Amino acid sequence: MKQRSIVNTLLILLLSCTLTSCSDNKGGQSGISAPAETTEAGKGFAAVEVPFEAEGMRFSVKSGFYDSPFDLEITAPEGSEIYYTLDGSIPTTDSTRYVSPIPVTDRSEEENKLSAHRDIAQPVSDSDAFVPTKKVDKATVLRAVAVDKNGVQSPVVSCTYFVGFGEKADFYKNVKTVSMLTDESALFDCEKGIYALGKVYDDWKNGNEFDPETPEWFMPANYTQHGREWEREATMQFFEDGQLAHEQNVGIRIHGGATRSYPQKSFNVYARKEYGAGKLRYDLFSGNVKRKSDGSTVTEFDSFVLRNGGNDAQYTRFRDKLIQSLVSDRAFLTQGTEPCILFIDGEFWGHYELTEKLDDEFISTHYGVPSKEICIIKKEALEDGSEETFTEWEQLREWILATDFSDRSAYEELCQRVDMQSFMDYVSTELYINNSDWRRGNTAYWKAETFDASNPYADGKWRFLLFDTEYSTGLYGEALPSDNNIETFISSECFITDLFNAAMENETFRTQFRDTFTDIAENNFDSEKVDAEIDRLSKEYREMTVATYDRFWHGWYGGSAAESNYLDAVYALKSFFDKRHDYITKYLDEMNEEFTNPK
Repeated sequence: MKQRSIVNTLLILLLSCTLTSCSDNKGGQSGISAPAETTEAGKGFAAVEVPFEAEGMRFSVKSGFYDSPFDLEITAPEGSEIYYTLDGSIPTTDSTRYVSPIPVTDRSEEENKLSAHRDIAQPVSDSDAFVPTKKVDKATVLRAVAVDKNGVQSPVVSCTYFVGFGEKADFYKNVKTVSMLTDESALFDCEKGIYALGKVYDDWKNGNEFDPETPEWFMPANYTQHGREWEREATMQFFEDGQLAHEQNVGIRIHGGATRSYPQKSFNVYARKEYGAGKLRYDLFSGNVKRKSDGSTVTEFDSFVLRNGGNDAQYTRFRDKLIQSLVSDRAFLTQGTEPCILFIDGEFWGHYELTEKLDDEFISTHYGVPSKEICIIKKEALEDGSEETFTEWEQLREWILATDFSDRSAYEELCQRVDMQSFMDYVSTELYINNSDWRRGNTAYWKAETFDASNPYADGKWRFLLFDTEYSTGLYGEALPSDNNIETFISSECFITDLFNAAMENETFRTQFRDTFTDIAENNFDSEKVDAEIDRLSKEYREMTVATYDRFWHGWYGGSAAESNYLDAVYALKSFFDKRHDYITKYLDEMNEEFTNPK
């Protein structure tokens, strides 16, 4: 990192400066957190216009929320020139040269730019419905570089200014705001844009493999692609109470399965040394995510997800959060979540859910097992870990199918290879919520590949992970409370079913599973408790959900029908939990009778 004088460093600290991007030895950028100013910003966004210095430049105002417009002044050492952009792109000497203060205002009445892109979702015939009918809320995004008299260019400094947002929706004051800055082409270019239908779709549609009967969520597109080739660099800034809390250069990719075809897409976000810092050291979840191993707060991440609500994106948008939070005390790992509002290059991109990313680092963080010693099997395929451990799992499945677990010694051996309490908690939860996207779908389990006597989670047992639970609890008018999905489950062809049916041969397991299921049904999913939590979340999410409907689905879920659509979705969710207990416990009793007294 470039050396600065002690005096200058002290000045920066006294001014509560935040370096948007500090140069490292490779000329990259790294994130740095700063405490929020002691101002009224969180109440009305009347932030103090505090100057800051970064990369040899001095800015008269730092990133944040401001009630009134102002003129931004930038200075640099004598002999240097400043170049800047206002569209999120990286400035060069071909960009606008700074010659006078830059007016910073509320830009919300300017024409939409990124939000006007139509080449982003399926079905293509409905592309007009994916762009907002109104001008969206906007911030000013400024990126600047200084070029000295020798032509040496500084790293980029990025700023985001929200003006007049104290008079806008209350959700800007109540949740984190995330500003993502990247070149427009990184998202929307036909060749390389990760958010667009793009060339991948065009080639498929015009090629020999085109099939008009292909479901829209299976149609190839730029946004369906995976891997580092489809990762783009971006700067990400996090605002709390109107103040910049953290910023960092990151990599972004599109995340998800079928929901990649939605106009509002989820993002995987990666901290990497090549972008400046290999870790994101910032409390994404406001102290609410604790390690399973010791209860300490998780404040360091290799990656995370900006999630669009998944299958619930056009409904409550908090279904997955609700379910995972209700069972977070059980013997499997759940994902931490927290709502935020995303802006991309200064344009409102709606409500997202900050979500822990399910990978080996996620497990390592919570259980203290080195990530390189973790095997994850997801959707019955190897996600992380060694082929040897995957082969071990395949052999475990064969042994389970060939073994009579009514024999006590055989069941005891099974308990040495699988954490059966984790399994019972996991299956009970998935069955209770009637998850349609389960069994061979959204299942995941893990184990430590190396035994460590000092860590109870490195004992070689398979344990379970809960994720993507929202295709459940009455969503789409499916997954109904009256469904006997236990019957469907025990006749399925998948590892989870094989393990469950084999274990049910054992009387001890049958008793423990019934007790576990009953405990979850009567405590975790107690109808009064769930109703109260749905009421709380529906109030918290209502305004930003309706705004997101209008931003991405104005022709379907937004507009004049938005409020009623939201309330209908909330009602359907409450109705499921109000009715589910009596149905599912009846089916549980019938299943126990069938396994106890087979015909």
